[in-house]
Amino acid sequence: MSYVLGIDVAQGRTHAAICHRHGTGWSDPELLWLGERSPAAASALFLDDEGYLLTGDAAAQAGARVPSRLLTGFHRRIGDDVPMVVEGESFPPETLTTVLVEGIAEHAENQFGGRPRHLVLTHPGDWGGYRRDLLRRALADAGFTAVTLVPGSIAALGAHLPVPGPGVTAAGVCEFGTDGVHVSLATPTAANGWQIAASAEGVSPAAALSTLFALTGTASMSPKGLAGVVFCGDVPPHALPARPPCPMFAGPVPPATTALGAAALAGLHADHRATPQEPPAVETTLLPRVDTLGELGERPPRPPVEITPFELPERSGPLDLFRRRRPLAAAVLVLAAAVSAVLITLTAREATAGPDQSHAPSQSTPSHCAAPGAPSGEGHC
Repeated sequence: MSYVLGIDVAQGRTHAAICHRHGTGWSDPELLWLGERSPAAASALFLDDEGYLLTGDAAAQAGARVPSRLLTGFHRRIGDDVPMVVEGESFPPETLTTVLVEGIAEHAENQFGGRPRHLVLTHPGDWGGYRRDLLRRALADAGFTAVTLVPGSIAALGAHLPVPGPGVTAAGVCEFGTDGVHVSLATPTAANGWQIAASAEGVSPAAALSTLFALTGTASMSPKGLAGVVFCGDVPPHALPARPPCPMFAGPVPPATTALGAAALAGLHADHRATPQEPPAVETTLLPRVDTLGELGERPPRPPVEITPFELPERSGPLDLFRRRRPLAAAVLVLAAAVSAVLITLTAREATAGPDQSHAPSQSTPSHCAAPGAPSGEGHC
């Protein structure tokens, strides 16, 4: 059975969807059940004792017992200089993402037979050409040659607005996640597709729509002129306004909206009704044959890093105080020594002179002078 596959690798979980071939067209996207209890599976890998990598929920369950062998967050680390290391073995992040995709493709192959006719895989909206080239090469080495890489917000539009209609100037996407809402404003391209014109990350859920409308105003557009706003991810209750100025789309399963849109775009690319897009910041690129892959682009320059030296706190000991303030300390010490000497001298004198001791006269007086009625005259007292 001919089918196409869309995969959305998010930070914590992965969704997948397929479209079957019906005559000359494709069916509506439907979810591919990946987890044991939900359509989504964990975006995780686990290195077992035999050196094999488990994927999805099986990896998360094994990682709960042995966390040191669990690998997560690798999709967003594609392009980093440092590989991911587990049990002494290093794995490039793009290789780990390819392993996750292989597991999903094998699961689909067991159900429908054969590999998908086309694959659409999502990636973060801030990726450049270098990261996309790394992932395309890793997928090509695994045998996935018909691949389109699209930003997650563009894939979400594919679930409700896959192709801009006539006269459409823009559309919006609000992706709700654990670290806030990623708000994107998309505009049509010459290739009859969408491209991201402006975005904002980490927006609070209450300010998602106001932020989108602010981006619309910055682009000299009106919120009423939007073709629609797509809500995806963990959309909270009552997130959609009661009286919206433009169409609002949430879908029955908002966390799976991006995967459903990726499958819809995969059908368009399989029929060559959507051509590759190469915008400067983000792109949607159709992978040609494996042997036509060119050289990898230059690694994007890293932002300048300013290292501020850490200043240790000054020591406050007596000796350090004396070193910092030598003239003042010397004067204080001299004065203290003088005062101490005076105090010691006075204390010593008071100790040697007793309180009851009387002073002896300087000359002795003869006894006959002291007797009453003694004669007086020359040679006498």
